Amino acid sequence: MNGGILQSAAALDLLGRMQETRAQNLANANTVGYRKRISSAEVFAATLRRAAGLTLPGLKQSIDFTPGNFQQTGNSLDLAIDGGAFFALETERGMRFTRNGNFSLDAGGFLVASDGARVAGENGPVQADPARGEVEIDRRGAVLQDGEPIGTLRLVEFRNQQRLAPDESGRFRDPAGADPFDSVDSSVKQGYLEMSNVNGIDEMIQMISGMRAFEAAQKALVGIDKIRAMGVSSNG
Repeated sequence: MNGGILQSAAALDLLGRMQETRAQNLANANTVGYRKRISSAEVFAATLRRAAGLTLPGLKQSIDFTPGNFQQTGNSLDLAIDGGAFFALETERGMRFTRNGNFSLDAGGFLVASDGARVAGENGPVQADPARGEVEIDRRGAVLQDGEPIGTLRLVEFRNQQRLAPDESGRFRDPAGADPFDSVDSSVKQGYLEMSNVNGIDEMIQMISGMRAFEAAQKALVGIDKIRAMGVSSNG
């Protein structure tokens, strides 16, 4: 009887956290460059099998790195990557990697993300002259101003993308083992942004299914508790 209660409780715990993952995806369905989070069903099943032993592992979360759709903006500093590479950003917390190419120039002419993080080039941060003409970026990531080269974007790929760890800003860091290398196959599309790869309708359907599963586990827990109470009462 205790095993049934623990299994139902474990199911409620994990189903709740899986719903949180789906809610996070829905909240970022329109976030540029966002990558869908996926909760592992294998961990869920293993938890149920081990529930009687009170061993509740954390919910494993993986990342879906399928590319999102490109949206043309016409803004010369909006960039998208065709291929598996990431833009590299120099942040206060160290190097971060992103598919969000919604960039601009700061007062010093540095190419920056929305929070001011500088976009890394092959030889340091990319810097233009605010007093000169429009910045152009070709498909190889070469940055030109008035037709003259001023740098080249650093485009990074990873042999083991699942080792990348998402941070609170939706970017990724390499804690160890992702095996980064400079991309040679990816190309840059100027005047485009890559949208989130979340399908809002699919996420809503999964949330509804998750809610039903949660309700079923909740009813099972209540039923087991009632049967247990009846057993205690009859024994008394």
